[in-house]
Amino acid sequence: MKYLSHLKELRNRILYIFFFLLISFCFFFYNASLIGELLSEPLFKVLESSEKRRMIFTGLPEVFVSNLKISLFASFLITMPFLIIQIVLFVSPAMYKKEKRFFFPIFFLIPLLFLLGVIFAYFLLIPLIWDFFISFENFFKSGINVELESRYSEYMKLIMFLLLASGISFEFPILLIICVKLKIVSISMLRKNRKYFFIAILVFSAIFTPPDIISQLGIAIPLIIFYEFSLVFINFFLKK
Repeated sequence: MKYLSHLKELRNRILYIFFFLLISFCFFFYNASLIGELLSEPLFKVLESSEKRRMIFTGLPEVFVSNLKISLFASFLITMPFLIIQIVLFVSPAMYKKEKRFFFPIFFLIPLLFLLGVIFAYFLLIPLIWDFFISFENFFKSGINVELESRYSEYMKLIMFLLLASGISFEFPILLIICVKLKIVSISMLRKNRKYFFIAILVFSAIFTPPDIISQLGIAIPLIIFYEFSLVFINFFLKK
C-alpha cells in the first residue's frame, strides 16, 4: 500500500508539472510577439540602420511554427524552478538530514545557474557574436553589396540554441560537485587531468556553438573559470 501511495504522489507531481508547463505555454504563445521582440532585440541593437531592422520568412507556416518553438522554450525556462520544487517535495521525506544539507542547495542552484547562463548569453555573448557576423556586410570592394536579410525561423532557432547551450554550460560546477560526492571522480584526479578537461571543454564549445572563435571562447572561458572555482569549492566544503 505504501508503494502505491508513492506512485500516486509521483503521478500527482508529474501532473502538476505538466499543467504548469501547459498554462505557461498558452500564456507565452498568446504573447509570442513579445517574446519574439525580446529575442530579436540583441540583433536590432547591433544593426546601424533602422531600415534593416526587419526579418523575412519564406514559408507560410514559418512564423507560426517558430512562435510555437519560442513559446515552448520560454515555458521550459519558467517551469524549471517549479520542476525543481516538485522534485524536492517528492524526495525530501526519504532523505536523511545529512543528505538534505548537501542536495537541497544543489537543487536550488540548478535553475539559478541556468538562468545566469541565459542572462550571460543574452546580454554579453550574443551581442558580440552578432556584431562579429554583421561585420562581414559589404565585405566585397568591387561594388557588390552583401547585406543581411535575416530569416525569422533561422534566427530564432540560432538564438534559442545559444541561450540553451550557455545555460547548460553554467551547470558544469554542479556536475563536478555531484561526481565528486558520488566518488565517480576525485579532486586529485580533477587536478591531475586538468589539461584533458580543458580540451574537452574546447571540444564542447566547438560542437555546441556556431563556427566562430568568439562564441566558442564565450562558452569555453566561463567553463574553465567554473572548473577552477569548482575545485576550490569541492576542496573546502565537501571535505568539511
